[in-house]
Amino acid sequence: MQISELLAIPRLHLRFLSGSEQVHRDIRLAYTTDLLEPKRYLRGGELVLTGMMWHNSPADSETFVSSLVEADVACLAAGTALGEVPSDLIEACRRHDLPLLEVPSQTSFGAVTEEVLRLLTKHRFTTITETHHRHRKLMADVAAGADFPEVFAAAAAEAGINAWVIASTGRQVAASGPDMSTEDRAWLAARALTRPASPFATAMPTTTDPATTRTVTLVPVQTRESHPLAGWTLVCSGDHADWPEETREAVAELSSIAVLARSRIEENALNEARHVEGLPRLLAAQRFDEVAALLHVGAEGAPDTGHIVISAMVQPEPRVPDLARRIVCELLAEWPGAVVTGDNDVLAVVPVPEAAPTAETGTRGGARGAQTGARADSGTGAAERLRRDIGDAARVLEAGLTDHRLAIGIGSTVRGIPELRGAAVEARHARRLAELRDGRAQIIAGAEIDSHELLLASVPEEVQSSYRDRLLGPLLTYDHDHRSELVRTLERFLEHSGSWQRCAAAMHVHVNTLRYRIGRIEELTGRDLSNLEHRVDLFLALKLRD
Repeated sequence: MQISELLAIPRLHLRFLSGSEQVHRDIRLAYTTDLLEPKRYLRGGELVLTGMMWHNSPADSETFVSSLVEADVACLAAGTALGEVPSDLIEACRRHDLPLLEVPSQTSFGAVTEEVLRLLTKHRFTTITETHHRHRKLMADVAAGADFPEVFAAAAAEAGINAWVIASTGRQVAASGPDMSTEDRAWLAARALTRPASPFATAMPTTTDPATTRTVTLVPVQTRESHPLAGWTLVCSGDHADWPEETREAVAELSSIAVLARSRIEENALNEARHVEGLPRLLAAQRFDEVAALLHVGAEGAPDTGHIVISAMVQPEPRVPDLARRIVCELLAEWPGAVVTGDNDVLAVVPVPEAAPTAETGTRGGARGAQTGARADSGTGAAERLRRDIGDAARVLEAGLTDHRLAIGIGSTVRGIPELRGAAVEARHARRLAELRDGRAQIIAGAEIDSHELLLASVPEEVQSSYRDRLLGPLLTYDHDHRSELVRTLERFLEHSGSWQRCAAAMHVHVNTLRYRIGRIEELTGRDLSNLEHRVDLFLALKLRD
């Protein structure tokens, strides 16, 4: 409410003694006092009512008014039941630019307080009603398909809140306020991944000066199927513990809008995944016309467009259904037209421009592709941007991959739909190799893989195990029984390309000792280490053991 509304009530008979130009100042409550320095009992925005029992000299007026100004009160109302308002009080209020009202003797402070409460209640009810209607409209707009970033920015700006919605990968979904750097968003996303699903405040170091921090509050955007690794977080300036009620309500409204928008996106992605769930089977069966129909392109592919196939898996398989697919959807959220299907064995097909886009186009990526046969030479730039995008996002996700590992394989860029089958095979082989490597998140492009690694990744696990045990089993058993180092000796011998002198020096043993050990290895394995093919056999077995 404003001072003007109080003056408009005839029965109160209030009038300005100074500061009438500030008639539109807001009042948030009424407070009565006769203390000379009441500042410690005030929080700002009050209408202070006083009977002036504190007034003994002109100096007291200066002390009293200074205390009110320091507390940021809205207005002073002085009663005349004990006499006229002294001129020194009026002058002090003018000097400090504090509005001063006269409360005549026939008007009680109780009547003024009662009217203040009535007006505040009326305003509160009106505000709640307007907020409710606005909230319903915003929710209806988002449900009807309105652009979420636009709706969010408008709602946050109207509430006077600096707020951002960021994904688990650090991607900015929506914003209202100053731009947030990529580094800041990645830092916040990592914090959200490592904290419980409830609002919390954190001091965020600034990118320009790590010693300087600013406080923000992180609010999880929780949908029915939400998971931190594939979710959103609402970030608002300030500590939620210090927010006034109006800010809390506005943030709750923004959170509700974000939850609805996220739910719609998840539902659409699930429907799309179900629509194309037959894609892997159709590729394997070489039914390319049906594949083209699913991807909404011709059998020869779209003009000036290539495709990159991605294979992904989360290990061990998460209890949360569909988590791997939702993670991949988030990784590819900024790549229009990407098709993602599968549950934990995920396959994605990403259309990319064959002519490598410039930085201004906003398309990104990153995996180095070998260009052979039907593969598009000019698709390399887009593939590299895709590989880089996924790598950057996966590094952020690592903070939340405490119980799981994410393995991703990326195929080379291909043009025609028939070539997608080979690209899918390459992507799956690359993913299998990623599963064998250490680290919470491993991303490997097929064209980056050493030939023997790609070959090993394509071999079924039971075949790998049988091959490894047949060649190395006798050596491992011998080492265990005799506390020897035959396996280590074999590794070092192959590392030094079969050089007796260099290997012996590296192992700090005599050449004769090395010759004895190699003889035992050849005897136990049935392989001749002077033979290149036999060396390759043992080298591959050691690689499978790694």
